[in-house]
This record gives sequence, structure tokens and C-alpha cells, in this order.
Amino acid sequence: MEAILKVQSLKKYYGKEANLTKALDGITFQVMKGEFLGIMGSSGSGKTTQRIR
Repeated sequence: MEAILKVQSLKKYYGKEANLTKALDGITFQVMKGEFLGIMGSSGSGKTTQRIR
């Protein structure tokens, strides 16, 4: 089967040092063609976070 998405060691941290929150800490996964991916999390957990550079 063909992987259409591969994610390796994804990290997303909020805050600084003493108040650091690790929303994602090194998550790795892949989505294969024909699979369905759902993302769940509590309100305010960063599901729609975007950073434009």
C-alpha cells in the first residue's frame, strides 16, 4: 500500500521553560492510501494552530 502522508518526530510546544506544555512530543505516523485520519483533542489543545513565516 502507498503512504500518502508521513510524519516523523513532530513536536509542538507552547510556553517557555517553567511553563512549557508539550502538545506533541516526537509523534511519528503515516496515513496509507484509502485510510481515514481523525484528529481529536480538548478545546484549546492546538488542533488548528498555524504558524505563518
